[in-house]
Amino acid sequence: MPSRLLVAVLLASACTAPNGPPAAQPEVPREEATPAAECPTPPTLGAPFEQPGEPRQQIDHLTVWGWSRDGRYFAFETFDAGPGAATCEGAARLFVVDSDSDTLVPGGYVEVRPKSPDAEPCDPPDLRAALAPRRTALLQSHGIELGYLLAPTEPQEAAAPRPGTRAYAILLPSGKTAFAWLEVLGGDREKAHEGKGSAFQLDLNLKGYATLRLEPGVRKRPYIWNYDLDRGLVFTSPDGTHMAIMTATTELSFEGDRTSWIATTFRIPANW
Repeated sequence: MPSRLLVAVLLASACTAPNGPPAAQPEVPREEATPAAECPTPPTLGAPFEQPGEPRQQIDHLTVWGWSRDGRYFAFETFDAGPGAATCEGAARLFVVDSDSDTLVPGGYVEVRPKSPDAEPCDPPDLRAALAPRRTALLQSHGIELGYLLAPTEPQEAAAPRPGTRAYAILLPSGKTAFAWLEVLGGDREKAHEGKGSAFQLDLNLKGYATLRLEPGVRKRPYIWNYDLDRGLVFTSPDGTHMAIMTATTELSFEGDRTSWIATTFRIPANW
């Protein structure tokens, strides 16, 4: 009598033989196809980003208004309350940037100052309110939406590649980490009063790819003697195509040092 194993093998052979009748298959319930997982779109802030200033320490108030939907245009504003040497002083400054070329759009820099340092009352009484109509027109003409922003990230200090250079880790939309190398050129506070100022060089490095030179180090900004990302911020456009690196500047003023911010913008390489 054949063993149970042999019987099972013979039965299986009959069911799978090409000329044999097809074996009855149990009905399996059909499952709906599962869609491929997608990365959720990060929520936008829905309002401009505000970083309060500190007038007593001469730290500017920073406002980042937003991006255009295609990531090309970016707008921010600084408010300098002044060093306290006059009754009516300070400045409100608006910057609207073409992020593809890292240049201001035509008419993209607007500055409002008091008309007289000794006016009573100050004229205009509110510099930012006086700037508002021109701001609205510029933002609308370039499709920049108020609050169309992701929350900023902060560069993290990293090991410097060489003496005199500071390095920072910056997270990219892809999840990869790039390294920004910043070098101040001509940063001498003792000579800043001469008005020549200093420049800075900023490179962005991602392992396996060519280095991006974001700031060439040739533009000397009057009275500015230091640049850093210790107080910097990074804004990525909501569509993930562009970045704005906000670098802190230190400027010799009438009563000490003033802190403000400038933006370096660029299109993120497709393969990054």
